[in-house]
Amino acid sequence: MAASLATNPSVRSAIGLLEAWLESQLAYRGWPGLSIGILHDQELIWARGFGHASLERSERATPDTLYRIASITKLFTSTAILQLRDAGKLRLSDPLTQHLPWFKIGEAYPDAPRITIEHLLTHTAGLPRELGFPYWTTSDFPSAEDARRRLPEQRTALPTETAWKYSNLGLALAGEVVAAVAGQPFEQHVSERILKPLGMDRTLVKTPPKDAPGLATGYTRRLPTGVRSETPFTDGRWITPAANMTTSVTDLARFAMLQFRDGSAGGAQVLRGSTLREMHRVHWLEPDWVALAGAWASGSCARAAGPWSATAGVCAAIARSCSSARRTASASS
Repeated sequence: MAASLATNPSVRSAIGLLEAWLESQLAYRGWPGLSIGILHDQELIWARGFGHASLERSERATPDTLYRIASITKLFTSTAILQLRDAGKLRLSDPLTQHLPWFKIGEAYPDAPRITIEHLLTHTAGLPRELGFPYWTTSDFPSAEDARRRLPEQRTALPTETAWKYSNLGLALAGEVVAAVAGQPFEQHVSERILKPLGMDRTLVKTPPKDAPGLATGYTRRLPTGVRSETPFTDGRWITPAANMTTSVTDLARFAMLQFRDGSAGGAQVLRGSTLREMHRVHWLEPDWVALAGAWASGSCARAAGPWSATAGVCAAIARSCSSARRTASASS
């Protein structure tokens, strides 16, 4: 059996340098804390917490600290869609209304192609970024009933298939497709078909209680006075499939490991290797070749005349690793 990469002297030296740099950044930038891990193929070779998960509770951050992961949730929603596609229960080319007959939105461009499931996953549906509520300001997130009432009052932002436009609304609708096709709530399907087989026992789809053991406290940006205040505790409700899950570095690493595996679906191989490769390919390129939309597995990745940027760090890590023979990625929260 090959020795663990973690025992390699060069790797150990590089990790030591990273630890020293992170300690300096916490002090310089006033970060409350963070958790980070590095994996190589199917091994988490290093993971550690820095600073505090909660300043008020004087609770230290660890690799098992739970963090709200926002748009990394999109990776799981997209994975669920492709599982259903592989099972023959839907096609990516299906019109959205085939599975969500209640879906209706104002058509600013009535001659544009119908919105399909693939459009949702690649952010090319021309939908607005958000459902028509100011929930990122008020922290009051909509219910399913709110969504169905408000959608007809909104209008498409762009013609379908003309440009990449990031949309939490689109991925929330993809979650509705998962529930409709699977015949069970989105949260239940993701938990049973993705989290449990992968051994992600500390990952939650629904919002945990604010006082859940090990849950990190969120803080605002540092003000000129040097103070950071605690952010409001929220529940994403209807936009859960776009931005609501909670997990730890050690659990998230298990999902990242899936991206490096091959073979037929079954057990912890929740997607067959050919589907993973399909998801990792570029699926949208802007006409000027400046921006592109990448992996369905990543929900969205965008490139703008420079390095990879993404909705979440793990998205960039997966994108980088897929273009490299060194199957190494970072998983951080």
